[in-house]
Amino acid sequence: MAKDKSMDPKIIDKVLTKTASTEEARLVAAWFATEEGGKYCSMRFDRESYMLDEGNLSEWTSLADIPSSRMRLRLMSNLRKQIFSFRWKVVAAALIPFFVLLGAFTFVTHKTGVFTTADYAKIYVPYGDQLQVVLQDGTQVQLNSGSTLRYPKSFGLFNRKVELDGEAYFYVAKDAGRPFYVVMDRMDVKVTGTKFNAKAYADENIISVALEEGSVSLIDCRNKVYPMKIGQSADYNKISGVCTLTSPENMSLYTAWRSKSLNFYRTPLGEILRVLERQYDVTFSTDSLALLDYRFSMSSSKVQISDILRDLEKVSKIRFESVGRDQFKVISQD
Repeated sequence: MAKDKSMDPKIIDKVLTKTASTEEARLVAAWFATEEGGKYCSMRFDRESYMLDEGNLSEWTSLADIPSSRMRLRLMSNLRKQIFSFRWKVVAAALIPFFVLLGAFTFVTHKTGVFTTADYAKIYVPYGDQLQVVLQDGTQVQLNSGSTLRYPKSFGLFNRKVELDGEAYFYVAKDAGRPFYVVMDRMDVKVTGTKFNAKAYADENIISVALEEGSVSLIDCRNKVYPMKIGQSADYNKISGVCTLTSPENMSLYTAWRSKSLNFYRTPLGEILRVLERQYDVTFSTDSLALLDYRFSMSSSKVQISDILRDLEKVSKIRFESVGRDQFKVISQD
């Protein structure tokens, strides 16, 4: 719609008459923010508030039709005396198109959310729960247990940003003009429209992203970019700053939680227990910290935590002993 630094006058007129689409309003708003657009706004106002000179007055009053030269000179003299007050009336009249412009800006603001102070919302999902959120742009977010999402109620003109502490599955609404950013601890995800899982708990050293559809770019705290392709996963170590991209055969390792299922492959027991604590709102303790480093592989779609623990006991040499309500102690069977 826009060519170079100019803007189609027809689109501007549609915005001024409040008949423009959201995309057209966004284009005009972005153009108003440029140097060229700013000059246009200034020119438009100056043109509307143009202070008429005597030549304009002569044209408006048809002085050429007055038969007597003496009458014409007298009238011009009177006009000179009135021109100052008349100009103020013209300026007042110019406020009318100014308010039309102001109304257009209000329309653009309403359509795009630009030029408004961001009003943020914050959602925390307690242990044992999950929550689905639909953002203002239509993006769907499924939040896992123990996760926090902070987001603006209305996204800005040039991008869409949310902050995540925890785990979430994103189905981002496509909007090529406004990339979507998931801001996490030491790592951001940039996307325009796609499906992916992001995990970044504050108490874990690994940030993981798994891409199911579309394409995303990871940006670390040193502004190093890691492009991802469909079917890839990325593990970023917050301590070493190393990001590893792989293509796992089973993507459910990252997304099983969405269906309340568990899927672990050679995963340290300590990480498994953290996942269980979040998803089932339970706590674990042990007298042997070495047990937490043992790696296990298991899949389970059981609902009750007691059933999950029995499945884990079958594939390991550990035992879980209940020591209170929703509290378990991990004991080695060696």
